[in-house]
Amino acid sequence: MEKVNTMELTTYTYRALADLLQAMFEVSELKGVKFSLQISKNISLIKEELSSLEESSKPSAKFLEIAQLVQQLETSESISDEEKKEKIEKIESENVELVEERKSQIAEFTEMLKEEIGLSLFKISESSLPVDITAKQLLGINLILKE
Repeated sequence: MEKVNTMELTTYTYRALADLLQAMFEVSELKGVKFSLQISKNISLIKEELSSLEESSKPSAKFLEIAQLVQQLETSESISDEEKKEKIEKIESENVELVEERKSQIAEFTEMLKEEIGLSLFKISESSLPVDITAKQLLGINLILKE
């Protein structure tokens, strides 16, 4: 009988883990006990590893307030496009430091996504794959397929 708990320490970038997590959410409703068990365990492991990264990417409450104002202006149908542009530029000019802070935060986050970490994930064997999995889904979870 094939062992389910085949884990292997591998080096991943944070970006690769984020992409893998998304791909695993996309296959999480496929049927198969072994497959589902390994996917759910891997999701938990990756979410835990990415939690600090996620925290560091959150915008400040003040920035969110300003972003919401800008969004309301952009979707408003009661003012002209020219007025929208002027009001948005005014908001941005009054909050230059806050906008720059957010841009810097995004740049740091982008760099963090390139960092590599070692993580042991459960590898999925071909025999555990659901019969209805698509090629696109397989490509998404390729990093955890057992060779």
